[in-house]
Amino acid sequence: MGDRAETALSLTALQQIERAALQLLEAVRAARGTSVAQSPSLSLSPTVADVCNEFLLSKARAGRADRYLSLTLTQLTAFARGRERRPLASISGAEIEAWLHSNGWQPVTQRHYLVAVRTLFNFALLRGLVVANPALGVDKPSVPFKPPEIHSPDQVSQVLECARRLDPGLCRFMSIRYFAGLRGSEAAALSESEIKVERGFIEVTAANAKTRQRRLVAIEPNLAAWLELGGSLPLRDKWTRHWRLVKACGVPMPANVTRHSFVSYHLAHFGSASRTALEAGHSEAVLFRHYREVVTRDDAARFWQIRPA
Repeated sequence: MGDRAETALSLTALQQIERAALQLLEAVRAARGTSVAQSPSLSLSPTVADVCNEFLLSKARAGRADRYLSLTLTQLTAFARGRERRPLASISGAEIEAWLHSNGWQPVTQRHYLVAVRTLFNFALLRGLVVANPALGVDKPSVPFKPPEIHSPDQVSQVLECARRLDPGLCRFMSIRYFAGLRGSEAAALSESEIKVERGFIEVTAANAKTRQRRLVAIEPNLAAWLELGGSLPLRDKWTRHWRLVKACGVPMPANVTRHSFVSYHLAHFGSASRTALEAGHSEAVLFRHYREVVTRDDAARFWQIRPA
């Protein structure tokens, strides 16, 4: 069953990327007044657009997640804009650096876009399309350390009780995000068959995991109590329902706050970096760099005692 699901996901991703790639090529060739039938692959000097499309199609065929493909398409489209028909080999490190700093992006966004461009050139290098990777000569922008934003135990209780009154399905969704630490995309793809209460864990399948590696997350007693309230997953119109909850509960909801809360309280309460890393799908290095000593043990104990009122 899992193999069939992964195959279906890969086919869906491939179809989406093929359509996106074709649309990009259509736009480029329309600007040049040429026909789509004229294949760019015959060129001895592949263009930026050609290599971007070849890269995306290769990743789709390799079964990369839809989320990765969609994000990479956005990043490479931004890089290709204005230089679509130029040979990729003509792009210099100085040009990449100038482009990176010309968009008004925050340092963390600049780093993500630079990584995408470095990966593109590495792909071209391995296929013999270029002889060097100029993006490696561009320094990654420094990102000031900022502790992860988390919710206090009182805020978690407020959000979940509000969700309980408004929307039982969303309450189930949010309790899993808080107490199992699933990423937004992982929680959105979760189905009831993967919530194994009787066996004491939630299964994040390889097809749904960001890292493409299956993992099991323990269902702690307080999460089991929230799951007993009912509801079912996956949610329909989940983000509309989520923002309705944000508006109703009056608690600020920074990006990834539920996952940051889980990792912080889990590490402080259970005191095992390897266990927390295993359940969160993080490396231990990431845990110590971002989450160590973020919360007190008393607050962590309160977090893991949050149950329906």
